[in-house]
Amino acid sequence: MQRIATSTLGVLCLLLSPFTIAAKLAIVIDDLGYNTMPATLSTLPSQVSLSILPDTPFDIATAELAYQQQRDVLLHMPMQPQGVAPLEPSTLTQQMSEDTFKQTLRHALLRVPHAVAINNHMGSALTQDVTRMDWVMTVLNEQGLGFLDSRTSVHSVAEKRARTHQLPTLRRHVFLDHFRTQAFVTQQLNVAVKRAQRYGYAVAIGHPYPITLTTLQQQLPLLDTDVELVPLSALF
Repeated sequence: MQRIATSTLGVLCLLLSPFTIAAKLAIVIDDLGYNTMPATLSTLPSQVSLSILPDTPFDIATAELAYQQQRDVLLHMPMQPQGVAPLEPSTLTQQMSEDTFKQTLRHALLRVPHAVAINNHMGSALTQDVTRMDWVMTVLNEQGLGFLDSRTSVHSVAEKRARTHQLPTLRRHVFLDHFRTQAFVTQQLNVAVKRAQRYGYAVAIGHPYPITLTTLQQQLPLLDTDVELVPLSALF
């Protein structure tokens, strides 16, 4: 009896003892490729992932540099928005035939080597289109890539279609820099941290604005000890 009681007590102590599982935070910086990589961005931890627009002057060079810095690289794939807006050269649209659509995506992937996934640039219209999202996921499945839904529309079906195709899939939870001020970026980073602490992980997207990068440079070393900054692929 004594042996059983001692063993049971030990199990209970293990179950009730406090322990901490680090919450995981992934940060993706979008819209790269039109300029060389900002020096401040290169100083950020290598866990910060980069998403690069295809057919821009520095798309391949930025992807290669990010890879050398051991960062996750994403293709920031332009997709058709709702309403009228300037479109990138490689924008996927609903007017394209299936062959042209898939060919455009495959070409864009060649322009951003080492990509582990794609996320949508704009796309508030296209990400609501089940058929076109299935075309996207078919190409990604061929190439063994994941999908991050930037969630530019609350009606996006992209994440759901990616899961249907059994792709590694995530969604954006927080945008860091709707307003380009240090106070706002800091506030949004805190929102992402709280989300990670509550649910175990969070994905935040920002842009290569000087204020975003300098704020991250200052704030990331101050992250709560129970929050781990990770590459996006660590969450797939």
